[in-house]
Amino acid sequence: MGLPLGEHLMSLGFRVKGSTTSEERLDTLRSKNIEPYLVRVTEEEIVGAFDFFNSIDKLIIAMPPGLRANPKRNFAVLMNQVKQACETHGIKEVIFISSTSVYGKLSGKITEQSVTHPETNSGKQLLECENLLSNSLHFKTTILRMGGLIGAARHPVFQLSKKTSVDNPKGSINLIHLTDCIQIISCLVDQAVAKNVYNCVTPYHPSREEYYRQMAIQMGCKPPVFNDSKPFNREIVSDKLMQHLNYSFQVKNLLISS
Repeated sequence: MGLPLGEHLMSLGFRVKGSTTSEERLDTLRSKNIEPYLVRVTEEEIVGAFDFFNSIDKLIIAMPPGLRANPKRNFAVLMNQVKQACETHGIKEVIFISSTSVYGKLSGKITEQSVTHPETNSGKQLLECENLLSNSLHFKTTILRMGGLIGAARHPVFQLSKKTSVDNPKGSINLIHLTDCIQIISCLVDQAVAKNVYNCVTPYHPSREEYYRQMAIQMGCKPPVFNDSKPFNREIVSDKLMQHLNYSFQVKNLLISS
């Protein structure tokens, strides 16, 4: 999400800095007129171009926890390094990309007032990071709890089609298209950041079975095989986002392949 977001913000006339952990990506950022910085956050320190944090009005944190590849990683400790850097450099506004995984397996209609009860390691650490950033006395943080991200090069149907048994066929989808992710963040960049939490999920909730089978046909891949597991259903509601930001989702029907 970082690169297309940076490109979009550049097109709106913002000065954009972009951090990467890969030297190869520096040229990619530079080619998009995004100021490139090689920065790596570890549990002990921030390594690399520490001047990345200079002269930032708003910091967008879109770091993936990366716990599948490294289950022992302590993402919350990494985020504390970023928090300290924000405080040291006088950054006053932060937008943190979180996930609806912080709700765990809560069922029914889920709003920002619903109980958070993450069950996965990633969800638990993301919630810890949310609290860590929100509790800072030096800057304000807006939390964006994103649904499953889909886009032209990313769709869960490709992974699901490889499985021999997929759970919860009757449960609703809770996804968001990359286009809307970028537009929501752009709305926040264009105004003062307040301490707030928003669910970011497209108000389009067909069943998993209906949706992924149709998408498999569109994408030309094998339809997922669903089992008869006990249904677990929830709808993550984004009404607060739409009301506070006067936002209307651009991609309303997620049966698209681009």
